[in-house]
Amino acid sequence: MSNARNPFNPERDPSRAYDAALQHMLGEHEHHDSLDAEMALEFEYAAAALDVAVAQSNPIDMPEGLLDRLKSQSFDPADQVESTDDDAHNAPIPFAQPESALPRGNWVPWFAAAASILIAAVAIFMPRSAPSIADIAQERLAMIEEATQNDLIQWSWTATEDQAVVGEVTGDLVWSDDLNKGYMRISGLEVNDPTQTQYQLWIFDATRPEGDLPQFGEGLLSQRPIDGGVFDINENGEVIIEIDAKLTVQQAAAFAVTVEPPGGVVVSDRSRVPLLALAPTS
Repeated sequence: MSNARNPFNPERDPSRAYDAALQHMLGEHEHHDSLDAEMALEFEYAAAALDVAVAQSNPIDMPEGLLDRLKSQSFDPADQVESTDDDAHNAPIPFAQPESALPRGNWVPWFAAAASILIAAVAIFMPRSAPSIADIAQERLAMIEEATQNDLIQWSWTATEDQAVVGEVTGDLVWSDDLNKGYMRISGLEVNDPTQTQYQLWIFDATRPEGDLPQFGEGLLSQRPIDGGVFDINENGEVIIEIDAKLTVQQAAAFAVTVEPPGGVVVSDRSRVPLLALAPTS
């Protein structure tokens, strides 16, 4: 989509676009240089639709005698036949309403359209707050209740000696293959600076081929794990993070958290692995 046709083009100053739209709808045409023709036409259509809706819901009664006067002045074809060129030249010329003038009573739909634009702008450009830990905790419990016991994985973390481990690691990882969904509860990891490093989860699937990454060993370690998403630890204490699996997991067999550059990587060098989640040994 070209910049000219995109009303939410990041290169366009939103406040100027909104001001131009309002000025256009209020008839101040000399001030809408930043409003392109396509947007202006869309505003016209929206305002016209609102005008019709208001007229239908709140019709204005015709003044007494107006209908009779209109009928008396209606066009008669017979008059056209008898008219002469002189009559045509002497006929009064009706004055066209100035383009910028708004008919009486039409200000309501125009302002309704303006309000709609402002509300939409606020909804689009106002930053959305992240879900709270309490909300994510409720979603985690709901997933645990929805998953079957035979399908549900709930494993504790095993910490390594990586420098990102700054305290006693507690929490767990819950996952459902059937739902392809899971959550991590973590405490004891270092708060990271997202501009420097981020944590990344990897999911090892027992059904995926092995040997793609032989430099890391044999068996499960040599497979290419599924990216479970990057995340940040932005406060001390326990955090709850929804797992963002990039592919469908058929049979989760192990999970690993690595420390990576901002945005994560496609293949980790596994130089820093602060946490592991493995099936408990009997």
